[in-house]
Amino acid sequence: MDIDIQRVLSQNITLVYDSLDLRTIDTSELKGLMGVEAKPMVMDTPEMIVAVYPPHPLIIQIGDRRIRVTFPRESEDIGAVPLWEIAIKCHQLVPQSQLVAYGFNYDVEVELAGGNAHKVMLDLFVSNPKMIENALKGHLVSSIPRIKFRRGQTIYDLVLEPVDEQHLKVHLNAHFQFEGITLPSEDRLEESFRHEFGYLTSMLPRLFEGGE
Repeated sequence: MDIDIQRVLSQNITLVYDSLDLRTIDTSELKGLMGVEAKPMVMDTPEMIVAVYPPHPLIIQIGDRRIRVTFPRESEDIGAVPLWEIAIKCHQLVPQSQLVAYGFNYDVEVELAGGNAHKVMLDLFVSNPKMIENALKGHLVSSIPRIKFRRGQTIYDLVLEPVDEQHLKVHLNAHFQFEGITLPSEDRLEESFRHEFGYLTSMLPRLFEGGE
């Protein structure tokens, strides 16, 4: 079955630490991450620091042992805002914390050519729908599969959610966690961010080769 990635819905880099002490973070430096022309709005609470940088928009969330750098605007491709550069600047705000993992997240909209998205999900990922229907005593309408797999030291996580008959929202995640992990240089982080997006989006059509 032919599929077409229509657009990127959001993109994110997340850094995970052994611990984060929000009291040590200089919010004035956080406000200046996007330059003097940016007018960020910062919410600072004991549990979470959130900074929003219009008009990009860019959102930075610090809390729960994580720094999340997110570009939530729809775009044709990744990289409209250099999340890798911003993630490294955020990492430098917490020098006392030990990085234990980091990951990339991409949400994309996929169009199925000539197929019903709900039926395709059932055909591809539910081997015995009748058994499930009998157990539920109802008619199975749709399925939202989640697929986790490993390649080398990288763990991937995919969630495929039908939004209407012809479109899916697909969440793509690449997770890096191993002993002695460090954050790559800016160039290497950008290269990895782009490479993983390219791999995951090129792999998606192969999932649908058995679909109607």
